[in-house]
Amino acid sequence: MLIQILIMVASLVVLGFSANYLVNASIKIARKWNVSELFIGLTIVAMGTSAPEIAVSVFAALEGQGDLSVGNVIGSNIFNLGFILGLVAIIAPQAVPMKMVWRDGMVLLAGTLMVFLFMYDLKIVFWEGLMLLVFLLSYIGLLWYKKDVPTEDEDTAGEPANLKDYLIFLASLFFLVKSSDYTVTSAVYIAEYFKVSAWAIGATIVAAGTSLPEVATSVIATLKKKFGLSIGNVVGSDIFNTFGIIGISSVITPIFLQSKTEVFGLADSLFSVLLLIGTIILLLIFMRSGWKISRKEGIIIFTIAIMRMAFEIYIGRG
Repeated sequence: MLIQILIMVASLVVLGFSANYLVNASIKIARKWNVSELFIGLTIVAMGTSAPEIAVSVFAALEGQGDLSVGNVIGSNIFNLGFILGLVAIIAPQAVPMKMVWRDGMVLLAGTLMVFLFMYDLKIVFWEGLMLLVFLLSYIGLLWYKKDVPTEDEDTAGEPANLKDYLIFLASLFFLVKSSDYTVTSAVYIAEYFKVSAWAIGATIVAAGTSLPEVATSVIATLKKKFGLSIGNVVGSDIFNTFGIIGISSVITPIFLQSKTEVFGLADSLFSVLLLIGTIILLLIFMRSGWKISRKEGIIIFTIAIMRMAFEIYIGRG
């Protein structure tokens, strides 16, 4: 037990340092390509920090653990929007660009509604996964075509990226992802010991563990007052999770979901997706009010996220 605690502490230290280097390198890359930090957050940082979710969901799908595969994605998305955005808003109110609501927020909401419809028969098959991937590629293409230029409050006078910064970005991303792995395995073991359902494990403990890169990156970005990178990382990761990870997993092999318990007549997995849809709508309302997420709003969504995780574990013990 002592060794496991020491490993976890060391991993968290590595996580923090890696996130700091990742954010610094990302800012320089944005300068190099004359794009906004929001654009970098929505694309390469979001996809990179989603690497743990990719690994967990794809391998779970291949092993026939559809509940763990999709539950990890849905849980990670709720965790990202509630816990992470709530936490960083408590640290400092987050300025929200208008396009974050009307473009990226609506894409995330539409993708989540699609997943709910696809999951309604408790399976996601090849053509549904393919449709999700097509939408993801279209969204990435739109982002690249409509490349955001740096905003007035971004520091564009600093040093742009060179080869060393690209190497630092890749190395820090690797250590960021790797240092989050140790938490997941032990957490799953503990949850299984207490006989928690596969869906609840995926939607809570695994989801939180695989979201550690997003936590570290967004917190460090907020401390550096890089709010576009902070919010872009979270929303971009959720979009990539929704379209990309569920799409890839179900294209590789059909995903079949099992309902251990029902909530208000719905399978626990479907109810979780409805919670995610509600979280997205609430967050979009908060973003639209004054084009920022205030500390009070951050406390609200942070509290909801904690309550949601406790509820998932409670119903998961069926």
